[in-house]
Amino acid sequence: MAAAFYIIYQDPTSEFNPFPPRTPVVEVNPPEDTRTQVVLPEIWTPLPEDEGYTELAMDPADDQTGEWQSGSDPSGIATSTPVLIITPKPKTSSSNNATGQKYSGVILPTKNPLEQVSTVENDDQVLSVIAPVGVFDNTWQNIQAIPAFAWSATVPSEEIDHFQLYFGTKQNGKLTIRTTKMNYSWKAVKSGIYYLRLVAVAKSGRIVGKPASFLFKFDNTPPRLPEGFVTGSDGDTGYPYFEWTASTDANSGMNGGYAGYSIYQGTVKKCGKAVAFTSDTHWTPVVPVEKGTTQYFCVRALDVVGNFTNWVGPVEYTYYN
Repeated sequence: MAAAFYIIYQDPTSEFNPFPPRTPVVEVNPPEDTRTQVVLPEIWTPLPEDEGYTELAMDPADDQTGEWQSGSDPSGIATSTPVLIITPKPKTSSSNNATGQKYSGVILPTKNPLEQVSTVENDDQVLSVIAPVGVFDNTWQNIQAIPAFAWSATVPSEEIDHFQLYFGTKQNGKLTIRTTKMNYSWKAVKSGIYYLRLVAVAKSGRIVGKPASFLFKFDNTPPRLPEGFVTGSDGDTGYPYFEWTASTDANSGMNGGYAGYSIYQGTVKKCGKAVAFTSDTHWTPVVPVEKGTTQYFCVRALDVVGNFTNWVGPVEYTYYN
């Protein structure tokens, strides 16, 4: 017994020990992270390069000027925008002969009459055109036939020697009118599109800032009469069907032709107050013609600024019993 106790004392894990100690848990250490850094290829760039342009390269034959080596010079992009030639009135000599200095002409952009009006202000725009009350740039109107414009400048007046301007029906009209005033008026105009072009000229002869422009669109001419106003109904219904040929307009009609048609319906044999409006070239009444009664119908065209044609009619219609 003593011998067994001695063996257990010397070796607790001996087979003679009825209560051997627990086997210790072996810790497993995971391998260290040995990931390799990824190196991007040399041809990789963080942002795409601009297409169509290259850096300005110097011409070996000229060390003072540079030229674009691609065919996409941003200042030379082709455009369909028309241009305007400024040709001021030539100066006369002391002998009053018209042989004075002639201007070579300055090319300025002009505005397309169908182009949408931009609300973005340009930092280089030094002149602001002030139009008559109720008149807006590039907008048809029939309330003001007299183009009386004024303008303001964002540069000191001492920097400006005079103004040169053009007003008329030519989109590329020459700026031959010279004035030191900041306003200009014309006589009443007929229906049509009129172009105002205006620049400020310094004492040195250079143009100050960008030119100002304004499209004056006036229309007091009614559309053409609608024609062929008839009904295809033969008196068997209270809802007669009317039709006519489309009306056209030579002025504000370029943006839609007409606004539509006003319709008269009544028991009096004349064209009176309109009771309906339609943009179609046909119409059926909402309020029916009563049986055994006769009513009269008329039509007239209306353009986009409110010019009416004369009435066409009346056309008689009877709903028989």
